[in-house]
Amino acid sequence: MSQTLPKLSHYLVDEAQYNLLRSVGYLSVDERRDIIDACAFGDVAHIKDKRKSGEPYITHPIAVAEILAGFRLDRDTIIAAILHDTVEDTEVSDEQIEQRYGKVVARLVDGVTKLKSSSHNKQQNKAATFHKILTATLNDPRVLIIKLADRLHNMSTLDAVRPEKQRATAQETLDFYVPFARLMGINDIADYIEVLCYRNLDSDMYNKLSDKLLQYGLGRNFQKEAIHRYLIIVLSSLGLTGHVKILDNRVTMYRQFFRNRGEINTLLRQYSFEIVLDTIEACDKLAYYLIKKYQIADDNIADNIRRPLPGGNQSLTLIYDRDNDSIKVTIMTKKMQRAALLGVIGAEHASDISQSVIQASLRNMKELIDEDSLDDNSPDFSAAVSTINELMDYLHSSKIICYSPQGRAYELPQGSTALDFAYAVGPMVGNVAVGANIDHKHAKLGTVVTNGQTVEIEVDKSSEPKAEWLGFVATNKARQQILRWFKDLSHEDKQRHGQQALDRALKTYQKSLDDLSVSDWNNLLEWRGISQKQDLFEQISSGTLLPQLIVSRLFNDDITNMCAQDDNEQMVQPQQLIANAAGVELDFANCCHPIYGDPIVGHLSRHGLVAHRHKCFSLDDIRKDNPYQVIQLRWRDDKAVKQTESEEYGGKIRFSAYLKLSIILSDEQISEVVYHLRQLNIGVETVDVRSTDTVLQVVVRSRSHLAQGIRELRSLLGFPNIMRLYQL
Repeated sequence: MSQTLPKLSHYLVDEAQYNLLRSVGYLSVDERRDIIDACAFGDVAHIKDKRKSGEPYITHPIAVAEILAGFRLDRDTIIAAILHDTVEDTEVSDEQIEQRYGKVVARLVDGVTKLKSSSHNKQQNKAATFHKILTATLNDPRVLIIKLADRLHNMSTLDAVRPEKQRATAQETLDFYVPFARLMGINDIADYIEVLCYRNLDSDMYNKLSDKLLQYGLGRNFQKEAIHRYLIIVLSSLGLTGHVKILDNRVTMYRQFFRNRGEINTLLRQYSFEIVLDTIEACDKLAYYLIKKYQIADDNIADNIRRPLPGGNQSLTLIYDRDNDSIKVTIMTKKMQRAALLGVIGAEHASDISQSVIQASLRNMKELIDEDSLDDNSPDFSAAVSTINELMDYLHSSKIICYSPQGRAYELPQGSTALDFAYAVGPMVGNVAVGANIDHKHAKLGTVVTNGQTVEIEVDKSSEPKAEWLGFVATNKARQQILRWFKDLSHEDKQRHGQQALDRALKTYQKSLDDLSVSDWNNLLEWRGISQKQDLFEQISSGTLLPQLIVSRLFNDDITNMCAQDDNEQMVQPQQLIANAAGVELDFANCCHPIYGDPIVGHLSRHGLVAHRHKCFSLDDIRKDNPYQVIQLRWRDDKAVKQTESEEYGGKIRFSAYLKLSIILSDEQISEVVYHLRQLNIGVETVDVRSTDTVLQVVVRSRSHLAQGIRELRSLLGFPNIMRLYQL
């Protein structure tokens, strides 16, 4: 083959072309001829360009194309990969590419081409580029896999760039490209990229775990083979035919290590296997045997065959302990394995339910972007920043999949309610919702739904949205649809709805509007800076004031501010940090100790509004009895609080947090810990050295401030596991 290929500008380019052509043998002769032509075309276009390492630049896009050839992708994708930087970095135009290789190739190249404007800052340019990639991917998912292969090759060759650039590229990749790829079900390539991100983010941490893997490599291999043989014997004894594969679980280990989710010695005893069988019935038979033999708890069983993961991947996953080892077995059929390889790109190979889940993710992302906000001729860079901020929140939120009775999948953020599901189905359903059936059991609209549940919404065509709904819906979509409905009402109707909502909220305290005194009304009007009741009612229906908060202000006992504070200083009151609870008595719950930056909700108790972390276990019983007593709360944005800290209050925002370190600290180490934390303006209140661990009570400003302290402690103490405790 090497003799028939044309000679290009450099022997390294010839070598890259040769390796690519060896990888695309699955394509036709004509398609391979087009790829050879694209290599020559790209070589001429990039003739003056060099990589940081000094190599001819064209070797990079050809290597990207070779990565994609490993997935047996089509001719258009391979050629687009070869030319993906030509329009951005050379004199080549979209028209030239379209004329030579077709509209599809030109569209794919345009999808991965960065948007740049000298009149906008770096953040705006980056957001506009992300927005463009997102939009292009939703039109053709092959755009994303080209970008991922590009990132994979770049991340593996970052040694030639300065360390700050390495870390910035790795963080950007970990923040945007990896979660985006996983949501699209493209997990294989995301795994490789994620490991490279960790290598470039913190080489000390990466090398710490890598060295341990090398030290224990032989022992781990011995264990892998022993478990592998055992699983083959199990298949044989059950009369099943299938393939058992040892999985490389390094990405999981690095992720857990970097995210402070486990000790090194525990991580080293984790092993992963994939078992591919012929039918779903065979998968169930094997799973039943293992569950029974190892008494696997429900928490360690994930049936994602019937309930696919976001991204559409299907499998049956079991985690069990055997001889102090943690073994993860992923069971699937051949069809599921094929569909999982490329996620949304191979969606035609997926089952109906898997395709439904993929479509749920695509619908959510399509709703996030405004198709007109980035016109090619005059892109709106500012709008892109806002959209990408929303996208980042979405990508990094925990997600669940719920189903309609007809089996259609809807993707929702964790903590969503039945009413959020109703609005996910559509505003025509949400606006007239009156109740729900969750897994065939009647439930209120404020009931929090969980992954895999089937939700049926009860409707009444004469019903209308309620203003108090704005207090408990968790999704922006539901909130916007409710606000849109109220916005179209007349002033009189807005006032009527606000009045009715307040009356319903008062019933929580066995009160009504008639029970409010003149003094109560004057208190409320003065609080809101208005002169008449109608204005208060209109604020309720416009979403600027929750009726639940009015009731909390009127009927609560005096409470003590539990925010940690110095005896000699007046601390910032907690309600000054909550965006939507100004003027309401508020406490921080002792059961979960929320701090600024934690996702929070408010419980409308008899003693006022109490802020909890959104996952707090004590909320489960409250939600069962009265879900409407739990409302969404939001912290003020970072800029406002930072300004408050530095200017008005001199940094007096303080919260207590409790950390459990998986090591026993010596006196010398305690002194080092206290010293290093003080350098970060983190106070140490108490140190409790116990028989197997150490508990610290620290005083911090925020969740990010605490995370900074945890990173410092892990590096200082040799990377132990550090857990934040809900309570002592």
